[in-house]
This record gives sequence, structure tokens and C-alpha cells, in this order.
Amino acid sequence: MEGRRLLVIGLDGFSPELLRALINEGHMPNLASLLEDGFFCKLRSTLPPNSCPAWLCMATGRNPGKIGVFDILYKDGYSVRPVSSEMLRAEPVWTTLSKAGFKVGVVNVPGTYPPGGVRGFMVSGMLTPSSRECLYPRRLKVVLRSLLKRYCIDLIPWGYFDELSLIRDAISVSRGRAELAIRLSRLLGPDFLFVVFTTPDRLLHLLWNYIDPSRDDPRDSRERAIKEALGRYWRELDAMVQALIDAFKPGLTLVVSDHGFGPKEGTFFVNECLRAGGLLDLKRELRTHVIGSMSRLLVALYNALGEAGVLQALYSAAASALGFRRLWDYAHRYLILDKSLRHVDWSVTYAFGCAHTPSFGHVYVNLAGREPSGVVPPSRYEEVREAIVGCLLDAGEEHELRVRVYKREEVYSGPFVHLAPDVVFEPDGYSYEVSPSVGHSSPIGTYWADLRSPGMHKLYGIFLAHGPDLASRNGPSEANIYDVMPTILAYYCLPVPGDVDGGVIKGVLS
Repeated sequence: MEGRRLLVIGLDGFSPELLRALINEGHMPNLASLLEDGFFCKLRSTLPPNSCPAWLCMATGRNPGKIGVFDILYKDGYSVRPVSSEMLRAEPVWTTLSKAGFKVGVVNVPGTYPPGGVRGFMVSGMLTPSSRECLYPRRLKVVLRSLLKRYCIDLIPWGYFDELSLIRDAISVSRGRAELAIRLSRLLGPDFLFVVFTTPDRLLHLLWNYIDPSRDDPRDSRERAIKEALGRYWRELDAMVQALIDAFKPGLTLVVSDHGFGPKEGTFFVNECLRAGGLLDLKRELRTHVIGSMSRLLVALYNALGEAGVLQALYSAAASALGFRRLWDYAHRYLILDKSLRHVDWSVTYAFGCAHTPSFGHVYVNLAGREPSGVVPPSRYEEVREAIVGCLLDAGEEHELRVRVYKREEVYSGPFVHLAPDVVFEPDGYSYEVSPSVGHSSPIGTYWADLRSPGMHKLYGIFLAHGPDLASRNGPSEANIYDVMPTILAYYCLPVPGDVDGGVIKGVLS
């Protein structure tokens, strides 16, 4: 529909409680104004509430079983690889709008590398190798050469040991994001613009103890300095939201998040759980206390290098040499999780968890014909799945932990459900991260990453609609992440595909 302009601003990791707390503290006056005059509800995320599938499910209106993306990483044998836009099996809203003749802009949405397939422009987000490869169409690099030299694809927080440096760089990265989006919008004049700020998620993971709305006032000068720096970040982010609105002049603005955030209580060691249940075993010559001791030694080295400032220098050099995509790949496959599986005796292992992101509770059957060293015949597949479910539930009951367990077809639907883990589970409302590492005395405990990452993804994010084309401030108190794409199509008077899992959010449009 000619003349309609819709702006989507993504704030990765924002929960309703966090948004209201920041508004009450005076850090986000522009979002407070949008909230006062607009429509607001909480937004239920995907299962699990992970950024890559969540943003892509939001953009397609379909569940992970229909898009073929279940995590930021996909299983490749017993290892993992990062996802890419080429793995997306459903059409995102920016492609649908492009085919309908609208000009679109997409900036920093996770899972969009390599960029392309739009009538307009796209700047791909996390897992993009470098700023040299993030822009489509490539001819725009000539016009934006100086801006792209300063542009940062992502902020990887694990290399930071100084909170103030992390916050300072988060402000810089966010400014670059807004500046590039505004410049491209003024240059190409899109009808639809989708911009995601991922830096809130990066800060919430590492600095949750300083951000938690229920936390008491800072106790010392260091905490006060961090709290003040965070306040500057929130105010800057709020100003960037308003700057995008002022530059784009939309008829309707949607401010959304992929999931929420909350405190982390500890770690669920999924392979230790399976080992205790007789479903996984280690090589006989290895002793778990030796594995645990080696892991603790590596962690001690990591922390020592970080405190000495060496790790930050190494991280900066590696980012320049390897690019962000390889850094993410190496970090997940080698530094944190993946090497644990080298100790597994696959000849007597019936089930396992591999190196997915920590919000993803998952178990795979070591199925013959599918896994490299699979031992479970297809005729025993359901029997082993039932054993996995029982094992997870027993561990939760033993440790007084509420664990919800599902077979994959109970939470996903569509032609690509077979790509999902055989069993998925949710430990205590996502209060526990999930790790496949072995060498721990109990399935439930504290991992070294818990100390570095006290924040954890939660199920509910935010949905805020504002603008002259908003029909009403009244509507449901809760919407689903799959509802965003149909609502966008309805705004442009386009039909919603029949296989979409969501519907138009009532009250937003006439």
C-alpha cells in the first residue's frame, strides 16, 4: 500500500520488567513516551528463547520446525557449526515485502549472513565474518567506505574483564548501528526498516548483577561507577531509538525483543545427567575427576589472562585476523563446550547433548544411520527417547528442580522437525544454563561460566506499537513472537500465508 512506512526496532533481550524499571529510573524518556501513547504487551518467545531462531521466527511468522533453525548453531555430527541465512527454509517478511514492490531495509538481524534477497538494502548481523562482507548491495560500499571502516558487526563480551570498557564499547557499537541505519535510510528511502540492537543482550549476560531491577543500591565506588556507566548506555540507546524514528518518520513503529532476561541460578550438566542414568558412558581409561581438574586448570588460566589484560589484546587481534564468525565458531566449539565429547565412548552411548548455546536444553539419540557412531537402531528410537525423558525428570525431582521435558514433535511442527533435537527440555523456567561438559560430581552445579555470565534468557520479551497509524491502545496482554510478521503484512494490506503460525495482533491495526 503506497505511502505506508513501518519501522521495527529490536532491543535484544529486553523484558517487560527491565523496560519498566529503566523508564522508572528515568533512563529511557523517549520509550516512556512511546509506552504512554502506544500499545504495549509482553511477547512470548520461541522454545528455546534463543536470539537466532527467535528473530528469524519473528520475521517469518513460523516456528523453528518450519524454518529449519533451532539455535544459533546447528548440529553437524557430534560437533556444531554456525547457522547462516542460506539455511533459512521459510520466506522472511522483508522478502515478501520486496516481492510485493516495497523497498526495504534490514540492519543487524541475527541469522542474515550472507546478506541479500531484498529490494533495498541489508546489513547482516552476528556471525558475519567482517564489515567488508556485511552489506548488500555491494555497490553501496563505495559510498559508505569511511563509515564501514568504523562499523563493528558485534560485541563479543567474553573477552572483556573490565566492565567499564565493555559498556563503553557497547555504546560505540550501538552508535555505529544507528548511524549506518539512518544513513542508508536517507540514501535509499525504504518503506520498511528493521533494525536490531544486540548490545543489550551482551550487557545483560555479563552485567545482570548490576542491572537486575530487584537489586539493591550499589555498595561501593566500583559498583556505583558501573551503575552510572550503564545509565549512560541506556540513555544513549533510548536516544538512538528516537533518532531512528525522527529520521524514518514511520506511520507505525514497533519496538520488539526476541526474549527477556533474568538471573541464572546455575548449570544443568546434561551429559552428566545422561551418564548417571546409564545412557552415556566415557572411555574406560579416563577418570571424571581428571577431566574436571583439567577443565578447572584451563578456567584458571583463562581468568588469569583476562585479569592481566592479555585476553582482551588477544581477542582484539583475533577479531581482526579471523572475523566475528570464526570467533563465535571457535568459542562455542573449542573454548567452552565441544571438546567435552571427545571423552565419550560412543560404542555404549545411547544419548548425548552437544555444543548448543546455554539456553538450549536438548538431547539427541545416538541413532544408527544418522550419527557418525550411532548405536541405537531405529526400532529402539522411541524406547530410548522415553528413557531420556525419564532421566531428565528424575534428575529434576532428585535436585528439587522443576524440569519440563518435551519430545520434539510436541513443541515443533513442520517439514524440518527432523532437524531438531530428539528431546528438548526447560530447566526451572530457564534459570539454569545447559552444558554438555563432563567431569562434574553432579548433574546440577556451578560452572565457571556462571561466574562470568549471571544473566540468562527468559521466555517473555516486549512488543510496543506507536504512531499515527496505530488503531488503538487496547489489545491483548500477551502476544506470540509469530504474530509480528502477520501484523506487518496486514499493515501493508498483504495476505498472510496459510502456513504462518501467528495472527494479526488485535488493536494495532484497524
